[in-house]
Amino acid sequence: MKKSPFYESQHDRSDKVEFFKSSNALTPLHFHRSIELLYITAGAVETTVGEEEFVCETDHIVFVHKCGAHALVPAPSYQNYVLIIGPRYSDDFKSIFQTETLPAHLCDTKFNRTLLPFFTALDRQKNASELIKKGYIDIIIGNLLSHYRCVPAVGTPNIGTVINVLNYIDDHFTEQLTLDDLADVFGYNKYYFSRLFNMYIGESLNSYINSVRVRNIVAEARKQESPNLSELVFENGFDSMTTFYRNFAKQYDLSPTEVFKTK
Repeated sequence: MKKSPFYESQHDRSDKVEFFKSSNALTPLHFHRSIELLYITAGAVETTVGEEEFVCETDHIVFVHKCGAHALVPAPSYQNYVLIIGPRYSDDFKSIFQTETLPAHLCDTKFNRTLLPFFTALDRQKNASELIKKGYIDIIIGNLLSHYRCVPAVGTPNIGTVINVLNYIDDHFTEQLTLDDLADVFGYNKYYFSRLFNMYIGESLNSYINSVRVRNIVAEARKQESPNLSELVFENGFDSMTTFYRNFAKQYDLSPTEVFKTK
């Protein structure tokens, strides 16, 4: 198992509620800025969340705090529901989970079974509106908070710094950000800073910043009836159309016009 967690960016980039069934997934140690809940519906799975290691069995729930490093190994097999709450929705609980979090291993099976209908409802209504999904999420999180006692939130070494960098990029990606600039902001030697970022995020700083810019351009364009591509490109921090197209092609197989039309 990989000791240093890698950043699983796709959940944060999609920034939505994801819900799906899974079975026997061997999941290496990773983290993201989304809250994740796993409801084990059958079997058992060896689970790591932060520094904790435990075995989850049928009707156990795994709660992964925002940015919590976690991994799964079948023991020997399992099935589960996976609920991933993107940053836009998990921020609703930011004040609650600022310094505390639910325990990673929620193992009161009798109580957990009372929440299973809400997980199955999410499964039946995969295409429901985000508002409906959010309603089920509020019920699930609210009931967990009323039943289980919160514990102090413990971060993984260096992840706090990396998350601060990601948050800074979210706030400043329209500006001309460089490795030298960010290393200076966070008080690191630029070579160490670059290695740290690559270790956790799995791509260069510049590549990640440009992916954030592309994501924001797509989100803005989809809100407009006739988006002006060149305006959006330069407003979001790109210095040329060529650089935009090169980075856009890394994320999409379609043209910008086709992607903008896809809601």
